[in-house]
Amino acid sequence: MNTTGTSRRAFITRTAAAGIGSMALARKSFAAPDADTYFAGAAEREITPPIGMEITHFVRENIGVHDPLFLRALVLRDHNGRQLALLSADAIGAGFATCDEIRNRIKTECGMDEVWFSCSHTHSGRWILSSPTPGRIYTEELWWDDGTHVALTDRPEELVWNTEVHQKLVSAVNEAKDRLEPAVLKTGRASVKIGINRRVTRPDGFTQMGWNRNGQIVPWVSSLSAHSKETKKPIFVLFEHAAHPVTVPHHSKLVSADFPGAAVKKLRQSLPTDCIAAFSQGCSANINSFPLRTTHGDAEAAGFKLGEAALVALDRSQVITGNAIRFKTVPTLLPTMPLPSERIVEEQLQIQREHPDRIKQLMKIAHFRTTGQPPPPRRLDAHGLMLGKEFFLVALPFEHFSHTERWVDDHAPFANTMTFTLTNGGRGYIGSDKGLAMGVNGGYEAGCMPNWSAHEVMSPNLGPPAIGSEKIIQGAIEALWS
Repeated sequence: MNTTGTSRRAFITRTAAAGIGSMALARKSFAAPDADTYFAGAAEREITPPIGMEITHFVRENIGVHDPLFLRALVLRDHNGRQLALLSADAIGAGFATCDEIRNRIKTECGMDEVWFSCSHTHSGRWILSSPTPGRIYTEELWWDDGTHVALTDRPEELVWNTEVHQKLVSAVNEAKDRLEPAVLKTGRASVKIGINRRVTRPDGFTQMGWNRNGQIVPWVSSLSAHSKETKKPIFVLFEHAAHPVTVPHHSKLVSADFPGAAVKKLRQSLPTDCIAAFSQGCSANINSFPLRTTHGDAEAAGFKLGEAALVALDRSQVITGNAIRFKTVPTLLPTMPLPSERIVEEQLQIQREHPDRIKQLMKIAHFRTTGQPPPPRRLDAHGLMLGKEFFLVALPFEHFSHTERWVDDHAPFANTMTFTLTNGGRGYIGSDKGLAMGVNGGYEAGCMPNWSAHEVMSPNLGPPAIGSEKIIQGAIEALWS
């Protein structure tokens, strides 16, 4: 972390709070000098968990810090005063309950018109959880959404850390808002590959994790940057790439942001000290970073490669015209795959007798079959940000296969696109129709019962999304720009 930049931002925050004529207050007060002006500001906070707190995935108790975790807040304002906060955190994820809470709080306390909260998906970090409230019932749906089976009220140290993270999100947005200044926005892209397609189909038709050399990935990094109109220096650089941050070995007990943290480090070496660099995750559900689970050194090398490409994208970036921020949300529900047959349920009730969690899930399925209810659908809110004719950013909850990002890039009527996942909630996978059509052979990300190794088999939805979800998602994304 750059201590000089941190000290400067801390000074600005303190003087603004004290009512002194600081740079922050000066920036808040001035009117747009030109009809084509955007405004931009940024801030960051460290959110590294203390020693002894669990990190995941896989779950292990951390014994120290290899590299710290951060959250970053980027605020945009247009000529008419409409404000958007883009938040990025070095975290494995955050559910709908958490993201709804954070977004509503920031809208209220920071005066934002819209808030997006994204997670890098580092597997050497933590879930960010929703805040306990008096009388709240911890339903199985909430356990799943929060990624935990133990209430925060029963883990005092983690409750303190989680509460601080929520507070730091608010303070970072307020600081970024105080630092708003007239800015030129730019967008760019460069080629880079730090990942591999991880879905390999065996001769018997079953899909497992491996290295699919011919499988689809997203071979680029895209950027959105803001540059001071006065100094011409960058205020922030937001960059996106699609790959699971799993280069750090799962047996390492050191906290790490994995390759996204290293990429930010590389960018900061070439940017002004007070410029904020922030990473957001693309459509990486079927992509692992490479090499997989090896060393911290490999994670840094992959991150430096990505950071260098992001600098190329920044250097090649083109100006975004206009003065208006347009954003839109399309609420969507994805149907769930039809329930397994009565025969399969009865067979599995006998086979899984030694697995109480699976028996419980089977009994739920049996109840739904008896009552004739369809399995619960998934909430999937598609969010869009549009700037001029040059830029479209779509943000989706859950983890999506790379085909979604490729589809957006092919079909959006904008010169440049970015696609975020793990944004504003959602735990689990949204497979492609091709993957879902494989049924029990669909692998970890898309398989259905009786493939108990498939992630969505144990979800509150009782199975993965239904075939046809791909078209529903594409329709929701198209509605963002229509």
